Amino acid sequence: MPERDLRIDRRMTYGDLRRYADTLDVTVCSDRLPAGVNGVYDEQTKTIVIDRSLRYTQKRCTLVHELVHWSYFDSSCVGLASTKAETRTRRLTARTLVPGKYLDMLGSEYDGEPALIANELNVTVGVLEDYWRLVYSRSD
Repeated sequence: MPERDLRIDRRMTYGDLRRYADTLDVTVCSDRLPAGVNGVYDEQTKTIVIDRSLRYTQKRCTLVHELVHWSYFDSSCVGLASTKAETRTRRLTARTLVPGKYLDMLGSEYDGEPALIANELNVTVGVLEDYWRLVYSRSD
């Protein structure tokens, strides 16, 4: 099955992403989720739930992650960090949010400190690390 069209620009804020999601065939809401779960997507109801206790940048990255799941018609991947779908989603989230062409410059400017680089890019350290591990190290 081909994926749903998803047009996310890395400059979009969390508010921009929420407004964009309103134009898609998906419902986005927030609620308290179990510890360690930032967001979930349910294909049956086409619903994304973002943990309301997250900080702004975490919500932004989580919403992009869950929208990628939506675009691929993924069923719930909660707790399945090693599945192909989850690896693909993490790679595409990182590729979408991290402007790779600036990483070398930022690495020099911030002495390679991941937290400072992630803050500058408005992403979580986890998304930045996914970029380095899942995208940057790939040869495709």
